[in-house]
Amino acid sequence: MDIVRLSLIGSLIGTVTIVLIYIYLYIIYRERYMGIWAISWLTLLSRYVLFDSGLLPWKQSFFGLTIYQLITIVSTLMFVWGTHLFINKPFNKWWLYGIACLSIVSTTLNVLCSSLIYKLLLPIFTCCFIGIWIGLTFIRHLKLQGVGRLITGYAFILWSLLSLSMPFVFNDSWFPPWGYSLGGILRLAIAIGTLMVYFETTRANLVDKETQYRLLAENAIDVIYSYQILPEKKIKYISPSIFTITGYLSEEYYANNQLVLDLIHPDDNSLLNDFIINLPYSIKLPLTLRLIRKDKTPLWVEQKCVPIYDEEGHLIALQGIIRDITLRIKLEQMSSVFDRMTMVGSMAATVAHEIRNPMTTVRGYLQVIGRKQEYLKDKEKFKLMIEEIDRANSIIREYLSLSREKLVILKQCSLNTIIEALFPLIQADANSYKVYVNLSLTSIPELLLDENEFRQLLLNLVRNSIEAMPNGGDLNIRTFMEANQVVLSITDQGGGIPSHVLNKLGTPFVTTKDTGTGLGLPICYQIAHRHNATIKINTSHEGTTFFVYFSQKLS
Repeated sequence: MDIVRLSLIGSLIGTVTIVLIYIYLYIIYRERYMGIWAISWLTLLSRYVLFDSGLLPWKQSFFGLTIYQLITIVSTLMFVWGTHLFINKPFNKWWLYGIACLSIVSTTLNVLCSSLIYKLLLPIFTCCFIGIWIGLTFIRHLKLQGVGRLITGYAFILWSLLSLSMPFVFNDSWFPPWGYSLGGILRLAIAIGTLMVYFETTRANLVDKETQYRLLAENAIDVIYSYQILPEKKIKYISPSIFTITGYLSEEYYANNQLVLDLIHPDDNSLLNDFIINLPYSIKLPLTLRLIRKDKTPLWVEQKCVPIYDEEGHLIALQGIIRDITLRIKLEQMSSVFDRMTMVGSMAATVAHEIRNPMTTVRGYLQVIGRKQEYLKDKEKFKLMIEEIDRANSIIREYLSLSREKLVILKQCSLNTIIEALFPLIQADANSYKVYVNLSLTSIPELLLDENEFRQLLLNLVRNSIEAMPNGGDLNIRTFMEANQVVLSITDQGGGIPSHVLNKLGTPFVTTKDTGTGLGLPICYQIAHRHNATIKINTSHEGTTFFVYFSQKLS
């Protein structure tokens, strides 16, 4: 009897252990199936304590025997429910129908049969087969590589087989102690195996999520970074898309923490310094500045970040994204140019005529008064005033050409023919500046052009390029096809356009010339706009190239 009691205590210890493990896991991780398993094991534990231990006389009582069977069936059904939740499969209602039928049959057998073995046989066999099903589910249906599922699965199967054999050997005096002890060991193995399965599943999910997040970061168009500030400043992570934007690999940034600072455009160093000095308040707004790529071309980027603090409230890191906004900046600049052109065109249409009329009157009176005898001695002064009025009228005439309402007469024209016709005039103008003009005209389709307007556009661009080379140089005029567009390019060898002027090109009266009016390029932009063409500029200290892309339908 002492051995039997000792084996029962061992069995209870195994069951209590598994209950505590499931309750602990549920409290920590709040997994629903853990709570269901904990309740099922707790229900089974109550059967061991109240019935199997002999605390309650149930074997000869119809009510006690029915309660015993219901406890066994309910705990088994909850095992099935929790297992379905664990493997992410819907619970089949046929389990409920089967258990209901089993309960009715078991109750009937309690009334009809006198042998305890026959009364317990059907519920025990059913529960054992369900236990085998649960064991096979752990072994075969879980996508895990660890041994936890094997320990749990085989422990469930062995425990079920042990419970299946108990009714047949229960009367043997030697078997119950060993059976209870072995059952407790197997339940302990189920507890340990389940714990391993859960942690292996959690680890697999974490690895899967980490892989997803890494793939997301490494395939993102925007650059994702983590910059450590304390205890030392260094880049902890920067996504591979940084290579597409800057031309430098992620490994180069890890090897040289100074590289990211070296890429800042010299004119934007003050913006970065202000951002660093005012941390963490400066991160409330995006930081927009220019970088110099590995191939020395500039680009615009926008960075947004969030601060990372330690437990003491110290700023220890910044995490954020960097986005290439070069195209957006260019579109904004183009939109700004078009807005300025529209504004100036409207002003030209409404104001310029009102200015020219009184100036024409003044010029006429100056001519009349200048012929009078008493003003002959001031003839040179009158001549100078008339020349200045003529110069003002010339500027107003150009200003009027900015009007968008100007009527254009389009007809089929050969771009090469127009350029060749103007070449002697261009060459004569270039010779006075010691500039040599090269023509490189390829075969291109005819275009719908207003010939007079295009002549003005060409001469304005050529004049700007010639005047950009006061010490002489080469001027190259080319025509070619690019992506089904006819392209005119004019390249000089001047000193390039300063960045502060480049951003304002197309604004009337903005010029770098001492005698310029600042209306040449705005007129060119307006002419290009009326011809459904676009002007692009590529400039450096080695020279400037103007590209005119004609995107209208070709003949």
